[in-house]
This record gives sequence, C-alpha cells and structure tokens, in this order.
Amino acid sequence: MAEFYINGFSALTGDARPEDFLPFAEARRLRRMEGIAKNALLCSFRAMSAAGLDVNAPKNTGLSVAVGAGSLESTCKFMDTIIDDGDELSSPTAFAGSVHNSTGLTLSAFLHLSGPCVTTGQFDFSFAGALLTARQFLARGMCADALVAVTEDVNPAAAALAPRHPALFAPVLRAPAGPFARAAAAFVLSFRPTDKTLFAVSRFSFSRTEEAPSCAAPVSVSTAAHGALEIFRLLSAGQPFAFRDVFAGAELLVEAEPYA
Repeated sequence: MAEFYINGFSALTGDARPEDFLPFAEARRLRRMEGIAKNALLCSFRAMSAAGLDVNAPKNTGLSVAVGAGSLESTCKFMDTIIDDGDELSSPTAFAGSVHNSTGLTLSAFLHLSGPCVTTGQFDFSFAGALLTARQFLARGMCADALVAVTEDVNPAAAALAPRHPALFAPVLRAPAGPFARAAAAFVLSFRPTDKTLFAVSRFSFSRTEEAPSCAAPVSVSTAAHGALEIFRLLSAGQPFAFRDVFAGAELLVEAEPYA
C-alpha cells in the first residue's frame, strides 16, 4: 500500500494576480490579504479543484501549512511602525499578517475547512515537516484528505546583502545570488485512492543527516518552497520519479508513480 496518494497539485512563482481568482472568489475579498496568503490560496483553489473537491462547500479536510519564515513583508512593516511610532501606535494589521498562523486562518476560512490545522515554520524544513504532518493526519484517521500548502516570502535583507556576499549566505540560502521571488504550492493528499488520484507515493521519509547539501540546481532562494516546486515539476511530467533533497542537515525523500 502506498504511503499516501496525491489527487491534485498546483504551484506558483511570483505573485498571484487579482484576475487569477475569478473562477474562485471575488477580488474585493482579497484586498487586505497578505501576499503569501494570496499565493497559497490560489494554489490551494487550483489543487482542490483538480482533486474534485468543492472549494465552496464545508469539508473535513486537514490543513498542513509550510511558511518558512512567515510573511517577512508584514513582519518588517510591523517592526518599522514600532520604530517610527512606538509600541502603542504600532500597526495591528501588520502584526496580524506577521503571525505564522495567519495563512492557515485564511485558507481555512476561504476553503471552508474544518479538519485539523498545523502550521510549520522551520525555514528549509518547513515543506518536509508539513508533508509529515499531513501524513499523520491521514494515518490517524483525523480526516479523509489533507491539503498541504506551501508559501514563502522574500527576505528583504537577504535580497539586498546575499548577492554581494554569496559565500556568507550559502549555508542558509540555496541561491545566494538570486533570483529572489515569492513562491507557493499546494497538494491534496489522501490515505486511500479516489477517482481523481493522480500519483501514488510509495516512499516518503524526512530525517536528519550529516551529509553535505545536494548539488541540484535551485529554482529560487525560497527555501521552504524549493522542494515543493521541484515535486510539482516532477508531478507535472507525469512520470515515475524519485526526489531526494539534502540541505541544512535534513534529508527529504519522495518516490512516486502515476496511479492507474
């Protein structure tokens, strides 16, 4: 039996546009939403639609979110308001957006999810941790299916300094020289196959390792989203694959094949 099944998937590099949401939600409802939450929401809408799930109906779907360092844009805005205006006049809107769980709240509300929800914010370990959490949801019978949503912001300090000091940032950024872009992805998993199942994951592991980082070419410095974007690329090819990623003292291994 497979570790789990993948019934829908989607990914995005850059920022979602208002018109991208037209099939799913009114643009005016997204006006105050954080950039990384919008990206995760768009990918989730697309992945759930591909999995045959009604995005507008209540459902007992688990939610496992990977946010890396969270919304760095809002965090920096919040810190700036403290510096400029003092604690009492700091921005509550920026603070709300800087909280790691804010993306999970957004997805739960817009997608009408009532299953268990956990947010993982462990930088490069985030995506692998979110997959592990979702698998536990399914294995323990906590939900019939689970949404894994990954989204990562641009670190403004890294974007400014890393290209000038790549050796200094190499241990913590996959591509210190850039490009720097937001990225997001979403995957709908189930413990048993459905009529929409696309892939069966035959092997999955996430563990610590002393091995040196792998030399695979990175797609961006979005550390939490790197593995998700690579798996999206492999799934899109429609062929059996084995994905192995070693970075920052951890190893992620995923083997999967199309489900017939």
